[in-house]
Amino acid sequence: MKPLYKWGLYTLAAGIISLSIWLWWWHFSNSLFPLSAEVIGKNGKYSLSAELPIPRTESGGTVCNGKFVVIGGIDAFAQTLTSVLIYDPATDSWETGPDLPEPINHAAVTAIGDTIYVVGGFGPLGIRLRWFMFARWDPLSTVYKLHLPSKTWSKGADLPFPRGAGGVAVLDSAIWYAGGIDENRQITNTVFKFDLRTNTWSESLSMPTLRDHLRVEATNGELFVISGRKDDLRFNLATVESFNPKTLTWTKRADIPTARGGLGSAVLNNKIYTFGGEMVWTCLDQMERYDPVSDTWEVLDSLPEGRHGILGGVIDGKIHLIAGGRHPRVSISGIHRVFSPDSLP
Repeated sequence: MKPLYKWGLYTLAAGIISLSIWLWWWHFSNSLFPLSAEVIGKNGKYSLSAELPIPRTESGGTVCNGKFVVIGGIDAFAQTLTSVLIYDPATDSWETGPDLPEPINHAAVTAIGDTIYVVGGFGPLGIRLRWFMFARWDPLSTVYKLHLPSKTWSKGADLPFPRGAGGVAVLDSAIWYAGGIDENRQITNTVFKFDLRTNTWSESLSMPTLRDHLRVEATNGELFVISGRKDDLRFNLATVESFNPKTLTWTKRADIPTARGGLGSAVLNNKIYTFGGEMVWTCLDQMERYDPVSDTWEVLDSLPEGRHGILGGVIDGKIHLIAGGRHPRVSISGIHRVFSPDSLP
């Protein structure tokens, strides 16, 4: 064997081994570094609860009947999941729920009474190379309903058009779905309203700003559309807008201090908490609180770990922050942090 050829093979083998080690670290590095069981700051306390049994990111999740339900998402190898996991805070334990009817990631998930709605999302990811992104989004128009007490799925009325990576909230006997990516893989500003009394979807007044990977929350009689991005991690938005469904008007609100996509959010005591998100080279650990009355943002203690695709929900006055990747793009975790605001011992 010629020396140059031999060294070429050695170099190739070393490159493959190095890449394999890097990919393994990218996906699973959180297991190398034990998490702090408790972190206390000036705004409250972060503690650890039972870890999510199947780590993931870009899943859907919501609180229903006092339990946290995690639905679908993406695993470490970019495979889309059907699994459903249910957290019971009374026992600090997870149980397996009924699988989704089909694999879905980036779904918008909300709960009304004892029923969970899974609105839109993407099917299994394809390949589409563009700048710092790689996934080909194939959005869905499906709406699935999970009746939590009986643990049974049923089909709901489809969205007017396929959408994924949009935001959802419940307000005035309706489900509102905003933004996201359409069937042509274009970023949208459309708003759809599902009237729970008539069981029908209609199109409402569009948002001023195109965006995906955003958050939508309802409080004080209005919808608040927060941050997000335009298709690419380089184009994060700080823009916040509110929608009044009675007057059908949009209002520009104070920008979020840290522009980001792939963030999580939750409403507690009529204030909106935002956490995490991703940029091109890093995941964010910022946590902020928005007061819709004064239209002001407050920067709170940082998360113990930066993550994107975090699920947030409130149980008994505490914010549960579950799953999400610790590195941009496809990375996963089963981290389950609980934030107790202003609850120092």
